[in-house]
Amino acid sequence: MERPTVLIISDQADFSRAVSTRWQAERNSPSFLLNGSSSCGQSQDQKFDLAIVGGIDAPVESILDVLRASGKPLLHVSRLNGKSPKLEGVVNIPEIEDWPELAVMVGKQVLERESIAADLAKISEAKTQLEREASLGRYILEMRHNLNNALTSILGNSELMLLDPESLSPSLRVQVETIRNMGLRMNEILRENAAVLQAGKLEPPPSPVADMQHFDLPPFLNHSVDYAIDVRFIAV
Repeated sequence: MERPTVLIISDQADFSRAVSTRWQAERNSPSFLLNGSSSCGQSQDQKFDLAIVGGIDAPVESILDVLRASGKPLLHVSRLNGKSPKLEGVVNIPEIEDWPELAVMVGKQVLERESIAADLAKISEAKTQLEREASLGRYILEMRHNLNNALTSILGNSELMLLDPESLSPSLRVQVETIRNMGLRMNEILRENAAVLQAGKLEPPPSPVADMQHFDLPPFLNHSVDYAIDVRFIAV
């Protein structure tokens, strides 16, 4: 969490001064916003991480209700001769001797808890993203396995046809060579994708086909081949 902001709402200057002065003595002091009870409604438009309310002349319940709508943690320093409202999300601190020390100690713990909660939310979001990438990685590996099987059949049959050139007309031979070259190009693309996975850019969990680096061509295909793709369409 970046440097937190503490909103102090009080109608007494001594109250705000006591809290801010005590907290500024700490090594990591937050920034402060000071408001009176009359301007409490404007607090909804202000960004803060913790609100401390005390020394209020107006009914404090209405002020606390307004602040609770922000969803931020609240500390209420209650006077000893007054009633302390029991509201969800509000930590009540009695205005005893050395109450600023107690308020700062509790405030620091509350901000630390909020920081941990924010970090956990980021970790959870990152975990969700990694799970999505892992699912994508498994899908890529499975599709690669299926494509490898199809490419093996396409390349094998096209090479078998090219081994008997007399059985093919010149135009048909060119088309078969195009099919073979495009199949080899697709195989090269699959190998490049495998290299990306192994480089750690996308690392899925172990999969039944995760150890497959690339598919091996039949022995009769392991010779130099022109990779230039001649774009033609085979009439069906």
